Amino acid sequence: MTVSTVGVDDAATPDKYLHTEQRTISGTAREDQYVQLGESAYPTYNAIGGNVSLATVNDHLIQVMGDGTNYTRIKRISFIVRDHPAAANAAILGLYRLSTAGTGGSAVTPNGYDSADTYGGGAMTLPSSKGTEGALLHSFVIPLPTAPDDARYVYWEVLPDTKPMIVGTSTANGLAIKSLWAVASCSLEINVEFITTSYL
Repeated sequence: MTVSTVGVDDAATPDKYLHTEQRTISGTAREDQYVQLGESAYPTYNAIGGNVSLATVNDHLIQVMGDGTNYTRIKRISFIVRDHPAAANAAILGLYRLSTAGTGGSAVTPNGYDSADTYGGGAMTLPSSKGTEGALLHSFVIPLPTAPDDARYVYWEVLPDTKPMIVGTSTANGLAIKSLWAVASCSLEINVEFITTSYL
């Protein structure tokens, strides 16, 4: 293979050139182009639920509500065991759509990875009055060992060629992670990472 270029006819002067690697395939010279991918410009946020108790069945451990203007696209959700139970157990969780926001919990500020970005929606852990549940989108079963050395890290993230979970623009739209099994004296750290877009 040989380092090569392909000229691009540019209205400005001078013309520009693509960086390529030339090789011969089936007796014909071909040009493989070098591409340097740009950085993502999407506003990116993380809503962090710290030390969220699993003691009460059916609690909404964390909710993330819509931006009010943009679509919220969930990219990654991760869990790690914070406080370990006295006996080995498992956390059983469901991820539900919400059509109303819960109230009465601990407010969580979704922080932007770029300090210039501000998220217009809210988040909360353990609302005392839960939001209205809709479709179940995903479920998790997380082993809960008794020792920190055996801590479990579990995550979900968007797979290639699949659409992320999307929250509508209304602040009444959202997602909640619900505990479907009570585990005493145990808690999780929860990270919900997402971007916003103006389009669906």
